[in-house]
Amino acid sequence: MLKVNGIYKAYGTQEVLKNACLEIGPEIKVLIGINGCGKSTLLKIIAGIIEPDKGSVLLKERDITHLPPEKRRVGYVPQHPALFGHKSIIDNIRYGMRNGHGSEELLEDLINMLGLEGILNKKPGELSGGYKSRVSLARALAPQPEMILLDEPLSDIDAAVKEKLLPEFRRVTKLMNVPVLYVTHDPAEAEQIGDSFSVMQDGQVKGIDSAQHAFKIIKEGKLISA
Repeated sequence: MLKVNGIYKAYGTQEVLKNACLEIGPEIKVLIGINGCGKSTLLKIIAGIIEPDKGSVLLKERDITHLPPEKRRVGYVPQHPALFGHKSIIDNIRYGMRNGHGSEELLEDLINMLGLEGILNKKPGELSGGYKSRVSLARALAPQPEMILLDEPLSDIDAAVKEKLLPEFRRVTKLMNVPVLYVTHDPAEAEQIGDSFSVMQDGQVKGIDSAQHAFKIIKEGKLISA
């Protein structure tokens, strides 16, 4: 269970997050909002990349608010796959296991589930965008994290490939049986992958009943009450 309590974050005079709160169980929760609303900032705070000005992040009742990323057991897939160009694909995936987490059995399962068997000795520059996204997901999952964050992981993929990858991403992340926070601004993508939905607006997060409801709120500029 992830609990984000009263997170505030400002850059200079610009308040990005204002008392942002969020709870996630072993499910895929989709966070929806317009570009620049603070979605990525919230994910980076959970991942430990950015420090909040105020508030706390609890994972399985463990306070991880001020822990470094490598101590959090949080898998993070950024919007643009940040793979090491000089390393092979298998070495990129194994990089996530460098702190002794994960297992060879899980690694083999991820490689098979994501269809990476034939590219393990290639370099990232030799791969399509779709395969780079699969490798990025495998690297995040290989250490067997207690939480998974996906920040628009398929934004660089064309619609036809995305349609094929979404069910794979959902199947693989569901097998981990941990909280998953998936950020997107695509309503079709949200409906296809999510179990539950939240909308971010004016620095706050509110749960809603569907992706379409979230986009209606954003269009009308009216955030629902708590």
